[in-house]
Amino acid sequence: MNPGGIPTAARAGVITGRILSGMVMVGLISSPVSAQQVVTLERALEMALTRSPTLESAEASAAAASSARWADWGAFLPTARANASLVATDFTNVTYLTPEGSPAIIDPPLSDNSKSSSASLSFGLGLLNPERIANVKSGAARKDAAYLRLTAAQRAVIRDVKRSYFEALKQRRLLEVAERQLGARRVDLEVTQDRYRIAAASRSDLLGAKIDASDAELRVLQAEDALGAAVRALQVVMADPVSIEADLVTLVEVERVPDADLLDAASLVRAAHASNPTLAALLKDEAAAKQDLWAARATYLPQIDLGFVFGRGLQLGRDQNLFEFSPANTSTSFQIIGSWSLFQGFERKRQTAVADERLTRARSDWTSGALQLDKEVRDLVQEIQRRDTRLEILERNRTLSDERLELAREQYRLGSIPYFNLQQAIDRTTQAEQSLFTERYDYLIRWADLEEKVGPALASGQATAPGAP
Repeated sequence: MNPGGIPTAARAGVITGRILSGMVMVGLISSPVSAQQVVTLERALEMALTRSPTLESAEASAAAASSARWADWGAFLPTARANASLVATDFTNVTYLTPEGSPAIIDPPLSDNSKSSSASLSFGLGLLNPERIANVKSGAARKDAAYLRLTAAQRAVIRDVKRSYFEALKQRRLLEVAERQLGARRVDLEVTQDRYRIAAASRSDLLGAKIDASDAELRVLQAEDALGAAVRALQVVMADPVSIEADLVTLVEVERVPDADLLDAASLVRAAHASNPTLAALLKDEAAAKQDLWAARATYLPQIDLGFVFGRGLQLGRDQNLFEFSPANTSTSFQIIGSWSLFQGFERKRQTAVADERLTRARSDWTSGALQLDKEVRDLVQEIQRRDTRLEILERNRTLSDERLELAREQYRLGSIPYFNLQQAIDRTTQAEQSLFTERYDYLIRWADLEEKVGPALASGQATAPGAP
């Protein structure tokens, strides 16, 4: 569906490699050299995806989860530890114990010192430690969940940019309506003044025309404020400094609105369950919680570790150099250490209970998320289809209102209808335009919401999204 009479601009379908394939954007137009800045939907998306602090935070979380995988796999590798010590002790003994066990005094006191140097290199390897396997699996699930949430954050940024962009376009069109209405009110005021001079219009009609022109000026001011606020909100989601005035920003109109007739709620729900990154991340959370529970239960099992130590040491005399890094005496030891923790004050029971609670909560979160996603997708499909029908009706109403207004103006000039009837026709036409533009951009905003839930399914088989070829 393409409501007629609405100005349109250039379009282009773009698939961003950094985002899930299929997210649809509008074509890019470069900013001119002049002070006027042209901002297309694609440019806004590009800036937001490059600068968004929300994405920076999500990327940091994903990178941290990826780095944690080194520790998970490193638990299977042998450990190595190097130790070295240099000890020098000066002592003075004043008393000693006699063979009978009573203290006695040494006269003169005995003073001496001792020195020692030692170094060791030890290796360890865990043979039986079931927790390591669980930690590797849970770490993999957490890494996947972090990257899925990064994708979800990217979708959310795209949705927010589209919402803000369409809201700014809506406010711009409403400002245009208010400006046209102001111009029309001024023309009507001139006509009423002319008719008043020849006694064809009453003093009440003249005052009413002046009041209507003043009200139209106020509506223009209100629309300018709304447009400025919408442009600043767009700059915020673009992560762009709010430094450019709204009247210096040119927004590029989308060419057409998508057709809602092809939408099928059941198919979109299935697509959302298959591709929604937030729901998939909850499923990964459940997998990680399962492994955490297994790891907690594994603490009840025994552990076996291997150890190998190579050491060197030397006792040094009073006059020998303390800094001896190559002691002559050597020792080598090989160890097989088995351990089984029999009682830890119910600490393992607490850990198991906590892990079980996390698993139950993760399962509940996924079920709740799936049900909520199902509801939101069906609600959006129903709302989009209803708005599609409303757009057709509103476009028809606007066409009829324009025709009626032209007739009313001609009749008013001829003096066949009073000013009140002309005022009604003007108000009805203005309301029809405002309703049409409001509905059109709210319709596009709901499509952005649906894209965020479903992803590329819209472009691949359901319907053509805004700006697509």
